[in-house]
Amino acid sequence: MSHVLILGPASAGNLLVTHAKEAGHHVTVALAPSQEQRPNLAEHLADDVLSVNPLDHEALAAAVDRLHQQRPVDAVVPGFEYSVPSAAILAARLGLPGLPVDAANKLRHKHLMRDALDRAGIRSARHRVVHTDRPDWRSVVETAVGDLPLPCVVKPVDLGGSVMVRLAHTMEEAVLAVGDIANAGPDAYGLTPRPLALIEEFITGPEFSVEGYIAPDGPSIVSITRKLLGDEPYFVERGHVVELLQDTTLGASIRTYTANVIKALGLTTGVFHGEVRITAQGPVLMEMGARLPGDHICELIELALGVDLAAVFVDALLGRETPAYRPDPASARAAGIRFLLRPGLAGYSTVTGFDEAQALDGHVDSALAYAPGQPVPSAADFSGRLGWFIFTATDALALEAALDKADQMVEFA
Repeated sequence: MSHVLILGPASAGNLLVTHAKEAGHHVTVALAPSQEQRPNLAEHLADDVLSVNPLDHEALAAAVDRLHQQRPVDAVVPGFEYSVPSAAILAARLGLPGLPVDAANKLRHKHLMRDALDRAGIRSARHRVVHTDRPDWRSVVETAVGDLPLPCVVKPVDLGGSVMVRLAHTMEEAVLAVGDIANAGPDAYGLTPRPLALIEEFITGPEFSVEGYIAPDGPSIVSITRKLLGDEPYFVERGHVVELLQDTTLGASIRTYTANVIKALGLTTGVFHGEVRITAQGPVLMEMGARLPGDHICELIELALGVDLAAVFVDALLGRETPAYRPDPASARAAGIRFLLRPGLAGYSTVTGFDEAQALDGHVDSALAYAPGQPVPSAADFSGRLGWFIFTATDALALEAALDKADQMVEFA
Protein backbone atom coordinates (compact mmCIF):
# COMPACT_ATOMS: atom_id res chain seq x y z
CA MET A 1 0.00 0.00 0.00
CA SER A 2 1.53 3.31 -1.11
CA HIS A 3 1.23 6.47 0.95
CA VAL A 4 -0.08 9.36 -1.16
CA LEU A 5 0.02 12.91 0.18
CA ILE A 6 -2.38 15.33 -1.56
CA LEU A 7 -1.85 19.03 -0.93
CA GLY A 8 -4.88 21.27 -0.47
CA PRO A 9 -7.36 19.28 -2.57
CA ALA A 10 -10.18 21.45 -3.92
CA SER A 11 -12.40 21.35 -6.98
CA ALA A 12 -11.05 18.57 -9.25
CA GLY A 13 -8.48 17.74 -6.57
CA ASN A 14 -11.17 15.79 -4.73
CA LEU A 15 -11.06 13.29 -7.61
CA LEU A 16 -7.45 12.56 -6.66
CA VAL A 17 -8.53 11.53 -3.19
CA THR A 18 -11.35 9.38 -4.56
CA HIS A 19 -9.07 7.62 -7.05
CA ALA A 20 -6.22 7.08 -4.60
CA LYS A 21 -8.58 5.49 -2.09
CA GLU A 22 -10.20 3.28 -4.75
CA ALA A 23 -6.71 2.19 -5.86
CA GLY A 24 -5.95 1.00 -2.33
CA HIS A 25 -3.48 3.71 -1.30
CA HIS A 26 -3.21 5.25 2.15
CA VAL A 27 -4.20 8.88 1.63
CA THR A 28 -3.18 11.90 3.68
CA VAL A 29 -4.51 15.33 2.74
CA ALA A 30 -2.82 18.56 3.81
CA LEU A 31 -5.44 21.19 4.55
CA ALA A 32 -5.08 24.69 5.92
CA PRO A 33 -7.14 25.27 9.07
CA SER A 34 -9.43 27.57 7.05
CA GLN A 35 -10.15 24.69 4.64
CA GLU A 36 -10.93 22.34 7.52
CA GLN A 37 -13.62 24.72 8.74
CA ARG A 38 -15.54 24.34 5.48
CA PRO A 39 -17.37 21.19 4.33
CA ASN A 40 -14.64 19.26 2.53
CA LEU A 41 -15.16 16.02 0.66
CA ALA A 42 -11.44 15.24 0.71
CA GLU A 43 -11.27 15.42 4.49
CA HIS A 44 -14.01 12.81 4.85
CA LEU A 45 -12.51 10.41 2.29
CA ALA A 46 -8.87 10.61 3.37
CA ASP A 47 -7.26 8.31 5.93
CA ASP A 48 -5.47 11.20 7.65
CA VAL A 49 -5.55 15.00 7.66
CA LEU A 50 -2.39 17.05 8.07
CA SER A 51 -3.46 20.43 9.49
CA VAL A 52 -1.05 22.82 7.79
CA ASN A 53 -1.30 25.49 5.12
CA PRO A 54 0.02 23.92 1.88
CA LEU A 55 1.20 27.38 0.77
CA ASP A 56 3.39 27.90 3.87
CA HIS A 57 6.48 26.12 2.59
CA GLU A 58 8.41 26.21 5.87
CA ALA A 59 5.55 24.93 8.04
CA LEU A 60 4.58 22.39 5.39
CA ALA A 61 8.12 21.00 5.13
CA ALA A 62 8.35 20.57 8.90
CA ALA A 63 4.95 18.84 9.10
CA VAL A 64 5.72 16.53 6.18
CA ASP A 65 9.14 15.63 7.61
CA ARG A 66 7.37 14.40 10.75
CA LEU A 67 4.75 12.58 8.69
CA HIS A 68 7.43 10.94 6.55
CA GLN A 69 9.21 9.63 9.63
CA GLN A 70 6.00 8.07 10.91
CA ARG A 71 4.85 6.65 7.57
CA PRO A 72 7.10 7.19 4.52
CA VAL A 73 5.42 9.22 1.78
CA ASP A 74 5.54 7.68 -1.72
CA ALA A 75 3.97 10.51 -3.74
CA VAL A 76 3.22 14.21 -3.28
CA VAL A 77 0.35 15.39 -5.47
CA PRO A 78 -0.88 18.99 -5.83
CA GLY A 79 -4.61 19.03 -5.18
CA PHE A 80 -5.09 22.48 -6.65
CA GLU A 81 -3.25 24.93 -8.87
CA TYR A 82 -1.92 26.87 -5.89
CA SER A 83 -0.11 23.80 -4.53
CA VAL A 84 1.96 22.99 -7.64
CA PRO A 85 5.20 24.65 -6.38
CA SER A 86 4.72 23.21 -2.87
CA ALA A 87 4.43 19.70 -4.31
CA ALA A 88 7.58 20.19 -6.41
CA ILE A 89 9.56 21.44 -3.39
CA LEU A 90 8.44 18.53 -1.21
CA ALA A 91 9.08 15.93 -3.92
CA ALA A 92 12.63 17.22 -4.34
CA ARG A 93 13.12 17.25 -0.56
CA LEU A 94 11.95 13.64 -0.22
CA GLY A 95 13.58 12.33 -3.41
CA LEU A 96 10.24 11.50 -5.04
CA PRO A 97 9.00 11.95 -8.63
CA GLY A 98 7.86 15.49 -9.33
CA LEU A 99 8.31 18.60 -11.39
CA PRO A 100 11.54 20.59 -11.22
CA VAL A 101 10.91 23.49 -8.83
CA ASP A 102 11.84 26.06 -11.49
CA ALA A 103 9.28 24.54 -13.88
CA ALA A 104 6.62 24.49 -11.18
CA ASN A 105 7.10 28.21 -10.58
CA LYS A 106 6.83 28.98 -14.31
CA LEU A 107 3.64 26.96 -14.51
CA ARG A 108 2.18 28.62 -11.43
CA HIS A 109 2.98 32.29 -12.09
CA LYS A 110 1.67 33.78 -15.31
CA HIS A 111 4.39 36.41 -15.81
CA LEU A 112 7.16 33.79 -15.48
CA MET A 113 5.28 31.62 -17.97
CA ARG A 114 5.12 34.45 -20.53
CA ASP A 115 8.82 35.24 -20.06
CA ALA A 116 9.79 31.58 -20.58
CA LEU A 117 7.83 31.39 -23.83
CA ASP A 118 9.44 34.61 -25.06
CA ARG A 119 12.92 33.23 -24.35
CA ALA A 120 12.05 30.04 -26.25
CA GLY A 121 10.79 32.00 -29.25
CA ILE A 122 7.24 30.62 -28.91
CA ARG A 123 4.43 32.96 -29.89
CA SER A 124 2.72 34.36 -26.81
CA ALA A 125 0.73 37.44 -25.90
CA ARG A 126 2.81 40.57 -25.59
CA HIS A 127 2.79 41.65 -21.96
CA ARG A 128 4.05 44.00 -19.27
CA VAL A 129 4.32 43.47 -15.50
CA VAL A 130 3.22 46.11 -13.00
CA HIS A 131 4.46 46.04 -9.38
CA THR A 132 1.40 47.26 -7.54
CA ASP A 133 3.27 47.85 -4.27
CA ARG A 134 5.31 50.65 -5.81
CA PRO A 135 4.11 54.25 -5.46
CA ASP A 136 4.47 54.92 -9.19
CA TRP A 137 2.39 51.94 -10.37
CA ARG A 138 -0.21 54.12 -12.08
CA SER A 139 2.42 55.67 -14.35
CA VAL A 140 3.77 52.19 -15.07
CA VAL A 141 0.27 51.10 -16.13
CA GLU A 142 0.03 54.09 -18.46
CA THR A 143 3.38 53.22 -20.02
CA ALA A 144 2.45 49.55 -20.35
CA VAL A 145 -0.90 50.30 -21.97
CA GLY A 146 0.85 52.72 -24.31
CA ASP A 147 3.13 49.85 -25.43
CA LEU A 148 0.20 47.50 -26.13
CA PRO A 149 -2.87 47.92 -28.30
CA LEU A 150 -6.23 48.54 -26.66
CA PRO A 151 -8.24 46.71 -25.57
CA CYS A 152 -5.84 44.82 -23.29
CA VAL A 153 -6.27 42.16 -20.63
CA VAL A 154 -5.42 42.80 -16.96
CA LYS A 155 -4.97 39.85 -14.60
CA PRO A 156 -3.27 38.90 -11.34
CA VAL A 157 -0.26 36.63 -11.84
CA ASP A 158 -1.24 33.95 -9.35
CA LEU A 159 -5.02 33.55 -9.00
CA GLY A 160 -7.31 31.09 -10.80
CA GLY A 161 -10.94 30.72 -11.85
CA SER A 162 -10.89 33.92 -13.96
CA VAL A 163 -10.84 35.90 -10.70
CA MET A 164 -10.03 39.58 -11.36
CA VAL A 165 -9.29 38.97 -15.05
CA ARG A 166 -10.66 41.93 -16.99
CA LEU A 167 -10.71 43.29 -20.52
CA ALA A 168 -9.84 47.00 -20.46
CA HIS A 169 -10.92 49.13 -23.41
CA THR A 170 -9.42 52.35 -22.10
CA MET A 171 -6.48 53.55 -20.03
CA GLU A 172 -8.86 54.38 -17.20
CA GLU A 173 -10.32 50.84 -17.18
CA ALA A 174 -6.82 49.36 -17.08
CA VAL A 175 -5.85 51.55 -14.12
CA LEU A 176 -9.03 50.56 -12.27
CA ALA A 177 -8.42 46.85 -12.94
CA VAL A 178 -4.84 47.04 -11.69
CA GLY A 179 -6.07 48.98 -8.66
CA ASP A 180 -8.47 46.16 -7.83
CA ILE A 181 -5.54 43.74 -7.82
CA ALA A 182 -3.46 46.10 -5.69
CA ASN A 183 -6.22 46.32 -3.08
CA ALA A 184 -7.34 42.68 -3.15
CA GLY A 185 -7.70 40.67 0.02
CA PRO A 186 -7.68 36.87 0.37
CA ASP A 187 -9.63 34.89 -2.22
CA ALA A 188 -11.94 31.94 -1.55
CA TYR A 189 -8.92 29.72 -0.86
CA GLY A 190 -7.23 32.15 1.50
CA LEU A 191 -4.61 33.44 -0.95
CA THR A 192 -3.91 37.16 -1.17
CA PRO A 193 -2.53 37.83 -4.66
CA ARG A 194 1.06 38.92 -5.05
CA PRO A 195 1.54 42.66 -5.66
CA LEU A 196 1.95 42.05 -9.38
CA ALA A 197 -0.46 42.66 -12.24
CA LEU A 198 -0.01 41.36 -15.76
CA ILE A 199 -1.14 43.53 -18.67
CA GLU A 200 -1.43 41.50 -21.85
CA GLU A 201 -2.22 41.91 -25.50
CA PHE A 202 -5.84 40.85 -26.10
CA ILE A 203 -5.82 37.75 -28.29
CA THR A 204 -9.06 37.19 -30.19
CA GLY A 205 -10.29 33.94 -31.64
CA PRO A 206 -12.03 30.72 -30.58
CA GLU A 207 -10.70 29.22 -27.34
CA PHE A 208 -9.86 25.60 -26.55
CA SER A 209 -8.38 23.87 -23.55
CA VAL A 210 -5.86 21.07 -23.98
CA GLU A 211 -5.72 18.18 -21.49
CA GLY A 212 -3.27 15.33 -21.31
CA TYR A 213 -0.25 13.87 -19.54
CA ILE A 214 3.42 13.18 -19.99
CA ALA A 215 3.86 9.68 -21.45
CA PRO A 216 7.23 7.88 -21.82
CA ASP A 217 7.70 9.37 -25.30
CA GLY A 218 6.52 12.90 -24.45
CA PRO A 219 3.25 14.85 -24.12
CA SER A 220 0.13 12.82 -24.84
CA ILE A 221 -2.91 14.97 -25.59
CA VAL A 222 -6.21 13.34 -24.65
CA SER A 223 -8.69 16.14 -25.28
CA ILE A 224 -8.85 19.41 -27.20
CA THR A 225 -11.87 20.78 -25.37
CA ARG A 226 -14.06 23.43 -26.97
CA LYS A 227 -14.91 26.29 -24.64
CA LEU A 228 -17.88 28.61 -24.58
CA LEU A 229 -17.04 31.96 -22.99
CA GLY A 230 -19.35 34.41 -21.29
CA ASP A 231 -19.75 38.05 -22.19
CA GLU A 232 -16.86 40.49 -22.08
CA PRO A 233 -15.26 42.21 -20.22
CA TYR A 234 -15.03 39.02 -18.13
CA PHE A 235 -13.63 35.66 -19.17
CA VAL A 236 -15.95 33.28 -17.36
CA GLU A 237 -16.51 29.94 -19.10
CA ARG A 238 -20.14 29.16 -19.85
CA GLY A 239 -19.41 25.61 -20.85
CA HIS A 240 -17.07 22.95 -22.26
CA VAL A 241 -17.47 20.21 -24.89
CA VAL A 242 -15.32 17.09 -25.11
CA GLU A 243 -15.39 14.83 -28.15
CA LEU A 244 -12.96 12.47 -29.87
CA LEU A 245 -9.89 14.19 -31.27
CA GLN A 246 -10.21 14.64 -35.00
CA ASP A 247 -7.22 14.39 -37.32
CA THR A 248 -7.56 17.94 -38.62
CA THR A 249 -5.15 20.72 -39.49
CA LEU A 250 -6.34 22.66 -36.45
CA GLY A 251 -5.83 19.67 -34.16
CA ALA A 252 -2.33 19.07 -35.51
CA SER A 253 -1.48 22.74 -35.03
CA ILE A 254 -2.66 22.72 -31.42
CA ARG A 255 -0.78 19.49 -30.65
CA THR A 256 2.50 20.79 -32.08
CA TYR A 257 2.18 24.16 -30.35
CA THR A 258 1.28 22.56 -27.00
CA ALA A 259 4.26 20.21 -27.18
CA ASN A 260 6.56 23.20 -27.75
CA VAL A 261 5.00 25.08 -24.81
CA ILE A 262 5.43 22.08 -22.51
CA LYS A 263 9.09 21.75 -23.48
CA ALA A 264 9.74 25.46 -22.93
CA LEU A 265 8.13 25.38 -19.49
CA GLY A 266 9.96 22.21 -18.41
CA LEU A 267 6.88 20.12 -17.68
CA THR A 268 8.37 16.63 -17.31
CA THR A 269 5.80 14.54 -15.44
CA GLY A 270 2.14 14.38 -14.51
CA VAL A 271 -0.85 15.96 -16.19
CA PHE A 272 -1.38 19.29 -17.90
CA HIS A 273 -4.26 21.63 -18.64
CA GLY A 274 -3.63 24.46 -21.09
CA GLU A 275 -5.80 27.09 -22.71
CA VAL A 276 -5.17 28.45 -26.20
CA ARG A 277 -6.87 30.84 -28.57
CA ILE A 278 -6.71 30.32 -32.30
CA THR A 279 -5.59 33.25 -34.46
CA ALA A 280 -4.84 33.54 -38.17
CA GLN A 281 -1.19 32.85 -37.30
CA GLY A 282 -2.00 29.78 -35.18
CA PRO A 283 -2.52 28.96 -31.48
CA VAL A 284 -1.52 31.38 -28.71
CA LEU A 285 -1.30 30.25 -25.09
CA MET A 286 -3.55 31.86 -22.52
CA GLU A 287 -2.03 29.77 -19.73
CA MET A 288 -0.78 26.29 -18.85
CA GLY A 289 -1.17 24.41 -15.57
CA ALA A 290 0.50 21.27 -14.22
CA ARG A 291 -2.69 20.09 -12.57
CA LEU A 292 -6.10 18.64 -13.24
CA PRO A 293 -8.58 20.85 -15.09
CA GLY A 294 -11.49 22.22 -13.11
CA ASP A 295 -15.09 22.84 -14.18
CA HIS A 296 -15.81 19.07 -14.27
CA ILE A 297 -13.64 18.64 -17.39
CA CYS A 298 -12.10 15.49 -15.88
CA GLU A 299 -15.55 13.96 -15.62
CA LEU A 300 -16.35 14.97 -19.21
CA ILE A 301 -13.15 13.34 -20.47
CA GLU A 302 -13.91 10.12 -18.64
CA LEU A 303 -17.51 10.10 -19.90
CA ALA A 304 -16.57 10.82 -23.52
CA LEU A 305 -13.17 9.17 -23.92
CA GLY A 306 -12.78 6.76 -21.01
CA VAL A 307 -9.59 8.32 -19.60
CA ASP A 308 -9.27 8.94 -15.85
CA LEU A 309 -6.79 11.82 -15.58
CA ALA A 310 -6.85 11.70 -11.77
CA ALA A 311 -5.64 8.10 -11.90
CA VAL A 312 -2.92 9.03 -14.39
CA PHE A 313 -1.76 11.91 -12.17
CA VAL A 314 -1.44 9.79 -9.01
CA ASP A 315 0.34 7.02 -10.91
CA ALA A 316 2.79 9.48 -12.48
CA LEU A 317 3.82 10.90 -9.12
CA LEU A 318 4.23 7.36 -7.79
CA GLY A 319 6.76 6.86 -10.59
CA ARG A 320 4.50 4.68 -12.74
CA GLU A 321 4.37 5.26 -16.47
CA THR A 322 1.16 5.50 -18.50
CA PRO A 323 1.38 4.66 -22.23
CA ALA A 324 0.42 7.38 -24.71
CA TYR A 325 -3.31 7.82 -25.25
CA ARG A 326 -4.77 5.84 -28.13
CA PRO A 327 -8.33 6.89 -29.02
CA ASP A 328 -11.05 4.28 -29.40
CA PRO A 329 -13.60 5.57 -31.94
CA ALA A 330 -15.95 2.68 -31.25
CA SER A 331 -16.58 3.72 -27.64
CA ALA A 332 -16.13 7.50 -27.83
CA ARG A 333 -19.03 9.85 -27.18
CA ALA A 334 -19.47 13.58 -26.73
CA ALA A 335 -19.84 15.04 -23.24
CA GLY A 336 -20.37 18.62 -22.16
CA ILE A 337 -21.21 20.96 -19.34
CA ARG A 338 -23.29 24.14 -19.42
CA PHE A 339 -23.10 26.65 -16.59
CA LEU A 340 -26.13 28.77 -15.80
CA LEU A 341 -25.07 32.40 -16.11
CA ARG A 342 -27.60 35.17 -15.64
CA PRO A 343 -25.67 38.46 -15.64
CA GLY A 344 -27.26 41.12 -13.47
CA LEU A 345 -29.17 38.64 -11.30
CA ALA A 346 -28.33 39.28 -7.63
CA GLY A 347 -30.63 36.61 -6.23
CA TYR A 348 -33.87 34.75 -6.87
CA SER A 349 -36.95 33.50 -5.04
CA THR A 350 -38.07 30.77 -7.43
CA VAL A 351 -36.58 28.62 -10.17
CA THR A 352 -38.61 26.85 -12.84
CA GLY A 353 -37.66 24.35 -15.52
CA PHE A 354 -34.73 22.82 -13.65
CA ASP A 355 -36.44 19.51 -12.89
CA GLU A 356 -37.78 19.30 -16.44
CA ALA A 357 -34.31 19.90 -17.86
CA GLN A 358 -32.94 17.06 -15.73
CA ALA A 359 -35.43 14.73 -17.47
CA LEU A 360 -34.00 15.42 -20.95
CA ASP A 361 -32.26 12.57 -22.79
CA GLY A 362 -28.54 12.41 -22.07
CA HIS A 363 -28.66 14.13 -18.68
CA VAL A 364 -25.87 12.85 -16.40
CA ASP A 365 -25.61 15.28 -13.50
CA SER A 366 -26.61 18.79 -12.44
CA ALA A 367 -26.78 21.11 -9.46
CA LEU A 368 -27.76 24.57 -8.36
CA ALA A 369 -25.02 26.55 -6.64
CA TYR A 370 -27.33 28.90 -4.69
CA ALA A 371 -30.60 28.31 -2.91
CA PRO A 372 -33.59 30.65 -3.26
CA GLY A 373 -33.01 33.72 -1.13
CA GLN A 374 -29.22 33.46 -1.13
CA PRO A 375 -27.25 36.36 -2.62
CA VAL A 376 -25.71 35.57 -6.01
CA PRO A 377 -22.29 37.11 -6.71
CA SER A 378 -21.62 39.11 -9.84
CA ALA A 379 -21.01 37.08 -13.00
CA ALA A 380 -17.45 38.45 -13.09
CA ASP A 381 -15.86 35.08 -12.23
CA PHE A 382 -16.71 31.44 -11.54
CA SER A 383 -18.58 32.27 -8.32
CA GLY A 384 -21.37 33.97 -10.30
CA ARG A 385 -22.51 30.75 -11.98
CA LEU A 386 -25.90 29.69 -10.61
CA GLY A 387 -25.58 26.02 -11.45
CA TRP A 388 -24.71 23.53 -14.19
CA PHE A 389 -25.84 20.57 -16.30
CA ILE A 390 -23.72 17.71 -17.67
CA PHE A 391 -25.02 15.81 -20.71
CA THR A 392 -23.69 13.13 -23.05
CA ALA A 393 -24.72 12.34 -26.62
CA THR A 394 -23.56 10.38 -29.62
CA ASP A 395 -22.04 13.48 -31.23
CA ALA A 396 -21.28 17.11 -30.46
CA LEU A 397 -24.21 18.47 -32.50
CA ALA A 398 -26.79 16.52 -30.49
CA LEU A 399 -24.95 17.33 -27.27
CA GLU A 400 -24.96 21.08 -27.80
CA ALA A 401 -28.65 21.00 -28.74
CA ALA A 402 -29.41 19.30 -25.41
CA LEU A 403 -27.25 21.74 -23.44
CA ASP A 404 -28.87 24.73 -25.15
CA LYS A 405 -32.34 23.38 -24.44
CA ALA A 406 -31.59 22.74 -20.77
CA ASP A 407 -30.13 26.25 -20.34
CA GLN A 408 -33.16 27.84 -22.00
CA MET A 409 -35.63 25.89 -19.90
CA VAL A 410 -34.34 27.20 -16.58
CA GLU A 411 -35.76 30.52 -15.40
CA PHE A 412 -35.00 32.39 -12.18
CA ALA A 413 -37.34 34.98 -10.69
